[in-house]
Amino acid sequence: MVGRLRRAGISLAVKISSVLVAVAAALLTGVQGPAAEQPAKLSANDVSILFPLPKADDDLSAFISLADLTDASGARLLSDEDFARYVAVAEGPAGKVDGTPARQIAFPTETKDLKAWFVAGIRIDVGAPGLSEDIMNEFGQIPQIRLIAQPVTGDAGHRLVHDRAAHFIFSFVASVEPKQGCLPKFVPNLDAFRPALADFVALRDGLANGRFGDVTVDTSGPLDVHPGLKGASQKPFRDEIKAVLERHLKPAQLSAIAAMGLPASKLEPWIFVAMQKVPVGDGKFALISPPSPALDGVLTAQLVKFGGKVAPKPMADNQNPITRCLRPPAARKGVATADLDGLPTKEQVTDVTGIIADPAQSHFFNTDCVSCHTETRILRAKVPSATIAGIAEAVLPVNTWNVRNFGWGSEGGARFKPTITRRTATETAEVVKAANDLLPSLTIK
Repeated sequence: MVGRLRRAGISLAVKISSVLVAVAAALLTGVQGPAAEQPAKLSANDVSILFPLPKADDDLSAFISLADLTDASGARLLSDEDFARYVAVAEGPAGKVDGTPARQIAFPTETKDLKAWFVAGIRIDVGAPGLSEDIMNEFGQIPQIRLIAQPVTGDAGHRLVHDRAAHFIFSFVASVEPKQGCLPKFVPNLDAFRPALADFVALRDGLANGRFGDVTVDTSGPLDVHPGLKGASQKPFRDEIKAVLERHLKPAQLSAIAAMGLPASKLEPWIFVAMQKVPVGDGKFALISPPSPALDGVLTAQLVKFGGKVAPKPMADNQNPITRCLRPPAARKGVATADLDGLPTKEQVTDVTGIIADPAQSHFFNTDCVSCHTETRILRAKVPSATIAGIAEAVLPVNTWNVRNFGWGSEGGARFKPTITRRTATETAEVVKAANDLLPSLTIK
């Protein structure tokens, strides 16, 4: 989440701009390889990789612990110090919605150890905040690899998935083009990103050729738990995914973290807060939580409770022309799932959730977190006949407990399921198209 100031308008944009410029300056990299013959087209599961839900008898060596991930030099991708900062920001003032402890993320003691956090999903993104022409003309392009992580505790007889989640975002940026009073425009480091994408293509090809576990795996079809992370291929495929991440990610590329969690010993509300990792000199970083660009320009967190209560009120701007010069709240025009509280018509539900699920209209800088995490379950609850294409039925959210976009979502209490929302599917479709456009420039090993 980026941008929220003591006052709205230009001052907000200036603060966000300075933060993002500083982040981008820390991410400069450069790797280049020769072009090769174009491989087969990628599918949705090749760029959005969902892990199965850990079960009581699972061997967690078939999953990826954040504590075990290093870069090519052996340095941890996420240090204990950085993780402690993440917990402190989420549990601190930035994670409070109304200033009371009951409205604050709390991490159970056993989840404050990085060894308890496992990768639930991996998303390869050719360009944040979106890949439509209007968004790229304004914001440029930030290739990213996002690790979605959740805590899993207990022993082989009792695995407990906690309803907390974090997105660790690693960016590939070459430079930025600042604009006075606005967000910067980002220039992608495609020379560094292409080899990473090529390795994910090679993973797909290895599955098809029976390289992992001596079984052939087809990754085409609707988004689902990744087919390579089931059965005999799971452990060797997991090992190669980890190797690919460690070849291409560096600690300095960690540019942002998003958090979602619950208050202590409670089933609601769900609280969202985002953070930026910014350089402070001498190779050191600070973790801050800037104001949200889709709220009032001051607050940094947002919550949702049963029955659709959302606080603070979203101030979306997803029906105005796309701009990186953030508008003050009074000038914004947009929709949010908070608008659907009460008894909306089916047409209203369909229209509002459709706008939020469309990545060409709604993105991080003009739409609130709660909207993007609730549009699918609201649509399914209020318009049961609605068709959601591109996602396996087994991983669609089915009730109000589940606010996960991509990962392991709660179905009430300790019951969880792998989950994918329509918003994830539409973003993935954009990425698949853009990734396939890059295929002719990739060298596949």
